Amino acid sequence: MNKIDYITAVLEKFIKTFIIKYEYYNIGIIKKIRIDSRKNLEYDEKKWCDYFLKKSCLNYCAKFMFLRLYEDKGFITSKLNRKGLVVWESFVKNIKERYDILYNLAVTDIINNDEVEDIFRETDYDMYKIDNELAHIIINGFLDVDFSRIEDEDLKEVFRNIYPLDEREEKNFSEFYLSAPAFDYILSL
Repeated sequence: MNKIDYITAVLEKFIKTFIIKYEYYNIGIIKKIRIDSRKNLEYDEKKWCDYFLKKSCLNYCAKFMFLRLYEDKGFITSKLNRKGLVVWESFVKNIKERYDILYNLAVTDIINNDEVEDIFRETDYDMYKIDNELAHIIINGFLDVDFSRIEDEDLKEVFRNIYPLDEREEKNFSEFYLSAPAFDYILSL
């Protein structure tokens, strides 16, 4: 399996788990966001909530890709790759398996990087949290991928796979509700 297909497979597993986990989570809050925003009211309530969830999930996928890309290219200290996990496991004793904490640490670190802070700025799409199960899927899934070799074309290809043209035409996420910074950045490449 080539690297694009492998990354796509990991992200598809993450997406499936994310959607199942959060399909009914905070549904009342999402409905309130819909009403308060008055955006995209042409979609019925269920479709609007489904789109919100999927766009949030794709934004998290983009964030993970950027985190690993910046780590593996040496722009930030490693946390989510093999080198970072070695440090994590030597640093903590009782929470070695709490990859959700490690993910949050990585995000907290990168949002202080002026170059990418906009990509990681918090939006309504961040209402879902990356719990330990989701963090394990993506961190373990990406351990054997060297993101220093990933180019913009590779990122675009991965996102063409997880957000294919027919879905892009149907959902038109670029026009839906608010910007999802990391996801929108990849779509703009």
